[in-house]
Amino acid sequence: MTLPTPGAVLTSLLNTITSVPAPATSPNTAPSNPLSHLPPAIRPLLATLHVLYPTLLLPALDLLDRSLVTRVLPERAVQGETAENEPAAFYLVRSAAATSKRNAYAATLSAPYIVHLDAWNCSCANFAYEAFPISVDGDEDILEAGTDVDGPAQEEAVEWRFGGMSSDGQDSGAAVSCCKHLLASLLAERWKVLGNHAVERRVSRTEMAGMVAEI
Repeated sequence: MTLPTPGAVLTSLLNTITSVPAPATSPNTAPSNPLSHLPPAIRPLLATLHVLYPTLLLPALDLLDRSLVTRVLPERAVQGETAENEPAAFYLVRSAAATSKRNAYAATLSAPYIVHLDAWNCSCANFAYEAFPISVDGDEDILEAGTDVDGPAQEEAVEWRFGGMSSDGQDSGAAVSCCKHLLASLLAERWKVLGNHAVERRVSRTEMAGMVAEI
């Protein structure tokens, strides 16, 4: 019996979790924690995700709860035009370090990190350490991952998978590199339950290029 790869397990897990629709709320209802209204069957799946990423899930949810995740979208060509489930060009995520002074808490915001979900990349140092660990055969892994670069281009739409275009998690023993910024952006992108916790910002191509250049 062949066991599924880590990437396949995480893809299936996220697809199941994000298939849960957002709970219905009335205009007069005060906003509350959307996770508290989830069906009981989903909670073990979130617990499984927490086991797989014990240091990432809660910090990622905290980033969304503090509205520190920004979904950057290109300006619409036509005013008033709407697009259902329009994917973000990229995400900007800030980290907050809580400090206590005289029993009062203040958040110190860091410079934003840029997250590309399709490329599965974050500009933070933690992701760099996860994606490129120190190993003896690191060069061999890079060469092996690039063997299909010159192959024919695939015109068909590629089915979404956890890890995007990264080769992480495709082998039986390889884990999928991740960080709290990537996980928070992924949950905001694919799960309507948490999507409203991301701040949406539409910018022109020039503004978008400037935002990327500043990071």
